[in-house]
Amino acid sequence: MATATSHPSERRTGGGEEPSGDRADFISNLPDAVLGTIVSLLPTRDGCRTQALSRRWRPIWRSAPLNLEADRGFSEQLVSKILSGHLGPARRISLNKIRRLPHRYQTDDDRSNGWLTPNLQELELIHRFDCRRNSLPPSVFRLAPALRMARFGLCHLPPNLAVDFPHLKQLTLHMVSLTEETLSGVLSGSPALESLLLDQNVGVSTLRISSPTLRSIGFCALWNRHVVAGIVNVQEMVIEDAPCLERLLPLNPDYGPATIRVIRAPKLKILGSLSCGILQLQLRTTVFKEMIAVSLTTIMRTVKVLVLDNFGPGLSAALDFLRCFPCLERLYVVLELWRARMDMKHASLSYCPIECLELHLKKVALKVYYGEGPEVHFARFFVLNAKVLEKMEFGLVGGHDDKWWGNKYKQLLVEYRASRAARFEFKSFSTSTSQDNKECTHDLSLADPFDASFLDGYVTL
Repeated sequence: MATATSHPSERRTGGGEEPSGDRADFISNLPDAVLGTIVSLLPTRDGCRTQALSRRWRPIWRSAPLNLEADRGFSEQLVSKILSGHLGPARRISLNKIRRLPHRYQTDDDRSNGWLTPNLQELELIHRFDCRRNSLPPSVFRLAPALRMARFGLCHLPPNLAVDFPHLKQLTLHMVSLTEETLSGVLSGSPALESLLLDQNVGVSTLRISSPTLRSIGFCALWNRHVVAGIVNVQEMVIEDAPCLERLLPLNPDYGPATIRVIRAPKLKILGSLSCGILQLQLRTTVFKEMIAVSLTTIMRTVKVLVLDNFGPGLSAALDFLRCFPCLERLYVVLELWRARMDMKHASLSYCPIECLELHLKKVALKVYYGEGPEVHFARFFVLNAKVLEKMEFGLVGGHDDKWWGNKYKQLLVEYRASRAARFEFKSFSTSTSQDNKECTHDLSLADPFDASFLDGYVTL
């Protein structure tokens, strides 16, 4: 192996020993900036250990962008020592299970002041679980103006909070106690915010969202319906004014909030999951109660992707959603056989065709499909009426033999399908249906966040 040489203009600043013989260490010959990037991608403990490799590596970790991830194995003293001894910029700090100090929040928290830096880009502060909830120090919202991503959990946001996050793109609040005024202050102090995850927060009955920049919102109420006495759980989500909002994602709709109202979201493309746990869904002037349309006075042509969860009110209820979203391209349905009831109101389609079935609906995915009774009628309707359908997917329950397969194809009347280009894929799954699409909230690179996550755990048969 040839020995690598370095030109004077590429000489490294770290010093150290040149490799001897013909067995050169090509990684160590990389420029400091490249080595620093490598080290910053390692877990904190492994990054520290690179200092023991050689003299060449010793200064790299201290000057590389810091990626500090501290869990319960890190004492707060060790965290402070690492930060004070690190000479380079701090890019990411993640502190989990922060301990509560008695009476420490009567004044600002000096520890967090030492942890924050002006160039910090990503910050996660998750306290240990405590029903009294620790207050998040106001300094957090003042001393890290370069933040791009922030996640706060198991804490209390103080009222009248002054927020200065001019570059913040992603924000997660997990089991945080807050007020309407606090949430409004966070949104107004984050003028570049694009994605917001509100996960099991308490202290406020109504979440009101007004933001000129938000593109994606994921939310769910506290999962335990029998919340501790005195804790106010979220009952309502109101999108008052969100001109750039593209995704509205109720993450666990069976647990609330019970009411969702969308007043202004002119660019909304992706909606779901929706279930009967949402007692009232208001889309401008259109109203659904427990998934049944009671007023269809407004249509939303921007919505392209819809997810219906634990669905079983009947075909007519599904058709009302299709009428509300006439340009729908993708429909995902998690079926609930025990809730299902069959109706034949779709017989009027020949007199009043639904636009998305005629021109737009290209994909239908049915999850938890037993191939029995009302489910077959529900699926067959799309086989026979979706004229531009390209793919229909079935997530099956249990194992099946060839005879079963033959019967299912006959039941669906595939040979009479409305779209000759339609493909039908049958898949099995061994995991329970997942409500956790939290990552979809922040990953804006996916045109359809449910395309892969909806089929998580499935195997093509």
